[in-house]
Amino acid sequence: MTIGVPMLNKEKLNQSKVLQMVDWQFNRYLSMQLLPLLYLLMIIGAVLLVGFIVAASFSSSLWLGLATATLSPLILLVMVAIVRAALEYLVMAHRTMNIVESMNALPDQVAKVEGRVQELCTQVEDIHGTVVQLRPLLRSAGLPGRLLDSLRKGEGKENGGDK
Repeated sequence: MTIGVPMLNKEKLNQSKVLQMVDWQFNRYLSMQLLPLLYLLMIIGAVLLVGFIVAASFSSSLWLGLATATLSPLILLVMVAIVRAALEYLVMAHRTMNIVESMNALPDQVAKVEGRVQELCTQVEDIHGTVVQLRPLLRSAGLPGRLLDSLRKGEGKENGGDK
């Protein structure tokens, strides 16, 4: 790191739309961010195309021009609907891609959980081994019997108190 030259923060790079446009490695997808602009440009293109068709129809003949001008709102509506459906399909494909990417991370997460479960099993086995080793000592001191007797007395008081 050189003194006096600020390093670019990755978050700032992610926020800059211009720098994202020149991301040659395609680390981040811009299609979803540029979709509204694309939709607007395609609607403008559809309006210009319909206007050109109406103008060409009027230059051909008056009646053809009137018929085309009458049908032009319907034609424009159909064109915009087709554009919208195509872009919605792109959005759906992008969301599906995100779900698939998150599903790709599941095996790693399951492996981590499996490792934790194995650690817990090992700890439980260690505790069980310790208890098995202490069992003769506890029996000789009569602790299990005393503990069970005290628990039974506690249950008797709780049950007797309820009646």
